[in-house]
Amino acid sequence: MTGESGALTGTTIGVVGAGMMGSALAYTCARAGADVVLVARTLEGARRGRAYADRREMRALQAGTTDTAVSQALLARITPTERVSDLAPASLVVEAVAENVAAKQQVLQSVEAVTDPGTFLASTTSTLPITTLASTLARPENFVGMHFFSPVDRMALVETITGTRTSETTLAASLTYSRKLGKTPIVVRDSRGFFTSRVMQPYLDEAMVAVGEGIDPVLVERAALEAGYPVPPLQLLDEITLTLNRAVQRENRAAVGTAGGAWRATGADRVRDRMIDEHGRVGRSVGRGFYEYDTDGTRIGLWPGLRDVFGTTRNIPVDDMRDRLLFVEVIEALRCLDEGVIGSEADADTGSVLGIGFPAHTGGVVSFRRSYTGGAEGFTARARELADRYGHRFLPPEQSSEAHDQPEYP
Repeated sequence: MTGESGALTGTTIGVVGAGMMGSALAYTCARAGADVVLVARTLEGARRGRAYADRREMRALQAGTTDTAVSQALLARITPTERVSDLAPASLVVEAVAENVAAKQQVLQSVEAVTDPGTFLASTTSTLPITTLASTLARPENFVGMHFFSPVDRMALVETITGTRTSETTLAASLTYSRKLGKTPIVVRDSRGFFTSRVMQPYLDEAMVAVGEGIDPVLVERAALEAGYPVPPLQLLDEITLTLNRAVQRENRAAVGTAGGAWRATGADRVRDRMIDEHGRVGRSVGRGFYEYDTDGTRIGLWPGLRDVFGTTRNIPVDDMRDRLLFVEVIEALRCLDEGVIGSEADADTGSVLGIGFPAHTGGVVSFRRSYTGGAEGFTARARELADRYGHRFLPPEQSSEAHDQPEYP
């Protein structure tokens, strides 16, 4: 049955934000036995968020995986409200609002003001540094990143991020909550994009670069599926929406500028901008993206206009396209290991498979390299081939410094 596990019975958890992430998180917490306070800007918005649990339980009843009494008890544990003060009894409050520093800081400060000093606060951010978000809090030691993956009730991973002031007690509590929710946590160091977002973005970018090069988008999607990805990249971009993807990149660009660096536009940036600004093709949410959708939101097929806008002037082997998608993720994961963003190869493998859909049969990003034909040396040899053909971004970290002055995208 999908009903409560009871692991969090007697615990009150607050969730602020009733969008897809917050709604699914509230349902997940209630399913684990917790009493959930779901806060939105309006009571109507909070009730819409609670409706996610209603729909999920209706399906479970229809499938016979729960019964009426269990389902009603679960739904009764979710209290929708517009009042932040209703969070007072919570032992953990998770912020799940828009991916914007100012918005998150405002929410976190308001939550801190109405909760006990011992209450743990967490953010579901996928990219924003935890130390930055904590900078306006009175008790930053009680704050941690808990990056859940959507849909929360089905995805197993939680990326746990500690800020510079996060206490060991808070980290331990976060890991305990994640496990009681039935999730597998990994711990990563605070940095922009953390681990999973940093590793997944090159996969998405590489697909857009290929489209911009005039490679048939059908080949791009086919290569991903043949590699073993559960969702091909152009389809995934439509689900995320190009506007959200661009907003994250703009946050990254701003951070680079603040740090005194220079942002280098890529082929992916150009494709993304043209899709949004010239053609209004944002993704599935508006019925227009890399794919076409019918009035019910059902995916019909790739947008034929892609060939007109970007051409299909370059033919490459499907094996090359497959390896381009795989290798950019592995190489970024190796950088994360070198930088200490993620502490172990095991966590890197776990995070890549459970969090971002790296082909499960490979064992994960690090195992892929280890088990590649010829081992690490064979991987490096293939990486050099790809670098010669498509750009030095395919060089592993220990070799990429040799080519740092070359154009990233030929």
